Amino acid sequence: MNLRETQALFWKAITWPTGVADFLAQADDATRQAFEATFDQTAAFGRAQRVEVYAEAYFWRLFEVALDQYGVTAWLAGKTGFHNLITDFVLACPSSTPDLRWFAAPLADFIRTHAAQRRLPGLADVAAIDWAINVAVDRADEPRLGLDALASLPAQQWPRARFALTQTASVLPCALPYSTLWTAHAQGAPVPDDLAAADPPHAVLVWRQADHDVYQRTLEPAEASAIAVLQEGGTFAALCDAAAGDTMQGAGPEVVVQWLRRWLTEDLLTAVVVD
Repeated sequence: MNLRETQALFWKAITWPTGVADFLAQADDATRQAFEATFDQTAAFGRAQRVEVYAEAYFWRLFEVALDQYGVTAWLAGKTGFHNLITDFVLACPSSTPDLRWFAAPLADFIRTHAAQRRLPGLADVAAIDWAINVAVDRADEPRLGLDALASLPAQQWPRARFALTQTASVLPCALPYSTLWTAHAQGAPVPDDLAAADPPHAVLVWRQADHDVYQRTLEPAEASAIAVLQEGGTFAALCDAAAGDTMQGAGPEVVVQWLRRWLTEDLLTAVVVD
């Protein structure tokens, strides 16, 4: 066997979902012969056992990556629950990229049909936000607007002004109180006993500031509607309409200006253009 063939055999053996021994049991004669010719053994340590060491190490490396990327999810699921979840995930969604950072990208979608979601409704939403925080780190750098952007905008241009939202930002629904849970997890607190999914879910904003720190916070419905308009490229007038709501009894233009000031302070805006 050449190096490429040896690597292919090794990879197939260590990623076999049910272990190296089962891989050999289901392999054809040529594969078993190649395995015996490639890997050595002793009386006390068989070749299948040797390769199984690497298979176990491979799984635990994948597990550690998922644990690092999905901290709040793992905390909510519990040590055993998260281990079982990732075991099922690895079996159903084996790694398909040499960059381990992207291995667990589909985990939130996987959880939506998993027993873990039935045990704790809303867990998949938490996982989606955990992942959004990871993705925000990888977004390209952008210039950010300062507070002077508002002062330099003539009053007659405000209705037509469009403020661009940083591409690091995303707004996700969450049936569980993500921001509260994130703080409790960061402080090493136990998982609350009284968690219940909210209907409708909360909106959670995730973004990266210019200093590369990633933040998240829960949005009130009116601000969430306004940020949705930002994402769609709407004007300041459209922002005010969204904030006011269908009954026009919501937030007024002065509240929208307060939001703009906060968004600028939080490094959420990258440009302002006037039609």
